[in-house]
Amino acid sequence: MSKYGLDHNTGHNVGWVERSETQQLIGVGFRSSTQLTGNSYGLKYDQGPKYLVRLKLIIILMGIIYFFLSPCAEGAPVLRLATDPWPPYSLGQKGSALESGYAFEIGTEVSKRLHCTLKADLLPWKRVLACMKNGTYDITFPIQSKPSREAFIIFTHVILEDRVFVWHLKNRKDSLSGWKTIDDLKPYTIGIISGYTYRDKMDQAIENGFIKTEKANSAECNFKKLLGKRFDGFLESESVVMSFFQKYPEYRNQIIHAPQVVSKDVFRIGISKNSPFAQRVSEINRIIYEMKKDGTIDRILTMAE
Repeated sequence: MSKYGLDHNTGHNVGWVERSETQQLIGVGFRSSTQLTGNSYGLKYDQGPKYLVRLKLIIILMGIIYFFLSPCAEGAPVLRLATDPWPPYSLGQKGSALESGYAFEIGTEVSKRLHCTLKADLLPWKRVLACMKNGTYDITFPIQSKPSREAFIIFTHVILEDRVFVWHLKNRKDSLSGWKTIDDLKPYTIGIISGYTYRDKMDQAIENGFIKTEKANSAECNFKKLLGKRFDGFLESESVVMSFFQKYPEYRNQIIHAPQVVSKDVFRIGISKNSPFAQRVSEINRIIYEMKKDGTIDRILTMAE
């Protein structure tokens, strides 16, 4: 009896045989041409043809598991998206995860084609811009290009456009509904959203104080202020107001827009210059082109209608 409990007695079913087919199959090499077939616990190493079949199945199964699970173990890159609540573009509660909307669907599709996992959160708009500056998040959508933002954001190709109007109460009797130029808006107080851009001449008129404005933190605040007659009208994109009417259909016949188009919102994905995805802007632009060409963008916009 050796110190490992191996014996040459037949009572322990231990013996020596030539190297088995099983050992040849799995490529195990030994210096001796003979191998151990059992041990002091009564286990046998050579089980014949049935054992070979089971071994082959185990090897195949282990290969399949390794093939499918090894990428997961490494973890896919995370694409971090930050935006603010702004139906129909982004729905959910500020300070929580983005739940749905154009931004969610487009972000999900872009991350999928980049082979990434999407992490999307809703933050106040000013904080979104701060996160783009320091790279806490990788991308934001929707956003419009603006010289002051180009210092810390790379803008992709255009994804979609949305018309902006002056919205007012239907029963107004003055000339607000017939405005044509910025000068025509001078007598009125216009509601805007803090941190948003309304393009070119309108932005200049707001920044220079040429027209009186009242700021709010969200589009829904502006709706409530208008209904409470706290100002004369507000600037907002068409799709956002249509989304409001879907939520509150009773106001559809109370709020209208002046025919004159203020501007066109030209929305893109903004990529933080401090994000590793800034190096993949060409790839993201190609994905945007493909999403337009294969109808994905149109499908997403139609889903939200």
